[in-house]
Amino acid sequence: MDLITKAMEEELHLCKDKNLEQQSWKQFTRESKDKQIFIFGMGGGMDYFLRCCCDHMRIAGVIDNDKKRQNQKLGWCCAEAWQTEYEDIEIQSPDVLKNYQPENVVILITSIKYYSSMLEQLRQMKITNGYVLLMMEANARKALGTDAVERKSLSELREEYQQWCCQQSIVENKIVMSYGEYGGHAKYITRQLLKQNKELDIVWLVREEQVEAPDNVRLVPQDNWKRYLYEMETAKIWLYDITVPDHIVKRYGQIYIQAKHWSSITLKKFYLDDMSSCISPEIENWIKRNGEMMDYLLTGSELDEKSCRSGFAFQGEAIRVGSARSDILFENQIKEKVYDRLGLNKDAKVLLYAPTYRQREFENGKSMSISLNLTSLLHTMSQKFGGEWYLLVRLHPWLGFEGCGLTESKRIINVGGYPDSEELVAASDAMVTDYSSIMFEEAFVKRPVFLYAPDRKEYIDGERGLLIDYDTLPFPIAESNEELSQRIQNFEIHKYEEEVTKFLESYGVHEDGHASERAAGFILGLLR
Repeated sequence: MDLITKAMEEELHLCKDKNLEQQSWKQFTRESKDKQIFIFGMGGGMDYFLRCCCDHMRIAGVIDNDKKRQNQKLGWCCAEAWQTEYEDIEIQSPDVLKNYQPENVVILITSIKYYSSMLEQLRQMKITNGYVLLMMEANARKALGTDAVERKSLSELREEYQQWCCQQSIVENKIVMSYGEYGGHAKYITRQLLKQNKELDIVWLVREEQVEAPDNVRLVPQDNWKRYLYEMETAKIWLYDITVPDHIVKRYGQIYIQAKHWSSITLKKFYLDDMSSCISPEIENWIKRNGEMMDYLLTGSELDEKSCRSGFAFQGEAIRVGSARSDILFENQIKEKVYDRLGLNKDAKVLLYAPTYRQREFENGKSMSISLNLTSLLHTMSQKFGGEWYLLVRLHPWLGFEGCGLTESKRIINVGGYPDSEELVAASDAMVTDYSSIMFEEAFVKRPVFLYAPDRKEYIDGERGLLIDYDTLPFPIAESNEELSQRIQNFEIHKYEEEVTKFLESYGVHEDGHASERAAGFILGLLR
């Protein structure tokens, strides 16, 4: 069932405005003669229009209310515009219409659900020549009979396109990296790959076009299904830190390397070992299929390999390289970069607060609140360690906050929008967290880590099982603000360093700042 058929079944083409309901392509063609045509709205309707209706139509521009879409090229975010005459059209704000006389423009609205409010928006700009894709397509089908003009569904089109992609040659120097953000292990492996070989075609699948990436890295929008499929099905190597989507076909000759999204050791159980991940047989089978597809796993410790073989049902070869993203913890210039970006004095000291999210509250449509007294925490750190301390608050996007002091002090900075959390870890002098495995990365360089876990019993018993007994962690643990203050005041750095060293050695963790080099060397060896 295609987009229009589904909309007609839901009666989205019916409204109180009978003139609107009677709109036709013939009427649109007559009205748009010698006028500027603008397409209004992105999404499935835009894809449908370009695939089925545009027929080399002369388009003056594309407009959308979503500010994140504005200034993007149409071929970036719209699959059907890629590699067409329309791909370089820049999406603009509807305000661009103010540059035209209302009678000289015709607007084609592609939105299936929100056309009424968009028409009203145009009327407020004195523009009355607004036509709705859904209405014109619905009337065409009524005239000819639905079965005669129904198009293929998006899933059918994707399947056909994927089959075509799988018939294309695999590009022997192409590596597709990760998914979503430019960060994690793959970011630092990319850096090393480019140092060692400039002839690689490194592709990153990202949400946003404007990300900080090297010039010789190709950014591809993850939401543009045509571009995404093409890159995946023609790459020699996939380097992922999450599971590969279920519809992707791994071809003969392709190599799938799993890098995972934690460092050389993780606290919480995951995937097949975590019942909250396997919420259905379908998801469980998807994880197992991923495990079967994986050829190699980049690990950093004995526990890391063991837990991944169990959690992923991984059956391939584990490559012990260490934690690539943690390499910057050993680079002094990162602190200067973060301080400059945040406007901090070079003599300032930084405490990073980075709690994990709570799945239960998220599933119930709530945000989990953390009742940490930030102002009191800063005061305690200054008392204990001396100097001027700043608190960087890095909350998970799914976390709310009811703590005291988030906006009360200039020395408390919300760094939720900072692009790379690993740089924040590298720049910090100490950390407070709860159950996040980011705690181990601060420990790699023996910096103080304090655990604030007021919901400890509820979280561990009711939400996420742990791979490591919480009480065996080498970090001071507190369940209240008062207890946290005491733990900080009683902190002894030499004893702490000894306990951290003993703990990491017991799990076979040995970070030296060269993990990304080893990972890059291994990958290049696969391409030779």
